[in-house]
Amino acid sequence: MILAPRQCLFLTAAGCILLIVVTLYQYCPIASDRKPEQSASSSSPASPTSNAANSTLGFQAIFALSAGPSWRTRGLLAAANLTGLEITLPPQPPIPADLITAFQTLGDSTHPARGASKAWLAHLDLIKHIHQSNLDTALILEDDADWDRRLRAQTPLIAAAVRNLTHFSPTEDNDDAPYGRAWDLLWLGHCGEYWEDGIETVVFDDPTAIPHAQYSGWAREYLARLPDRRRAVYRSYNPVCSFAYALSRDGARKVLELVGGGGDEAFDIAVMHHCRAGRLECLSVVPEVVHQYFPAERFGVKSLVDVGNGEVDGPGEEDFEAVMGSTENILESARCWALWRQTCLRQYI
Repeated sequence: MILAPRQCLFLTAAGCILLIVVTLYQYCPIASDRKPEQSASSSSPASPTSNAANSTLGFQAIFALSAGPSWRTRGLLAAANLTGLEITLPPQPPIPADLITAFQTLGDSTHPARGASKAWLAHLDLIKHIHQSNLDTALILEDDADWDRRLRAQTPLIAAAVRNLTHFSPTEDNDDAPYGRAWDLLWLGHCGEYWEDGIETVVFDDPTAIPHAQYSGWAREYLARLPDRRRAVYRSYNPVCSFAYALSRDGARKVLELVGGGGDEAFDIAVMHHCRAGRLECLSVVPEVVHQYFPAERFGVKSLVDVGNGEVDGPGEEDFEAVMGSTENILESARCWALWRQTCLRQYI
């Protein structure tokens, strides 16, 4: 059929409009609530130290040392959920009573008490798991550990300080490690550390660090020698308690070789002695960023080490678990914030 000139003009105009609409649709995508995924080519590479803010704090894995479900693990997992941490709780192998007795007798001089021996063997079991898994790095937490709810903002600063202190020289092959690779053990959680002038130290601003006036523990006088409201990283001299420590691949192997045979007061003391002697490359973070959570003092809850040493256990956890306790040297407790929406800094007396 032959169309009249006016009809041809109309169809030509309609075709042009259709072409324009198709073109606009093709080059002007419709807005969506979904955010587009960033491709590797469209984003600049992140600094390795920024990876210390990820869900495993820049380590290949985080493990909690635990004898099983309890108020300790429930609070730990609540804090982990609040702060976005991925923590694995491997089943703890049974530790036969005869093995504990035999372990107590190892070594020539100092021997651990029974509760300390059992805890020591539990640490060794978990470190063996890390070694057998061939992990590059791993962080170990005791299951009553607590940390500041801003921990993931603290760790990149610590990672940068560790790299600085160890004079880490990155190459294309090893620059992916947030904390560098020149260490065996990072002591992130302890109950005190010594410091004096002359110790090579990296100090950095950290508004989340506990003020000197509020710090609790035997090391208060040594902390006072460092600048207030700042954090420091230096080579370990006398850290005590093993609330949180990270191991490199070599570090895990060395710890098993050096302290796997007992012969000291406790696991943390044995490791500390090897750190001080230079057989382990250990670094301490001061003030600590992980500490132990204490149930409310009036309930008289005992640690598993104390119970293992023969002390009478306190009340059942149903009596105290719902009552807020406290944590030393952590300004904004992740446990207490997760469970009670409050801070619970244990006051210095």
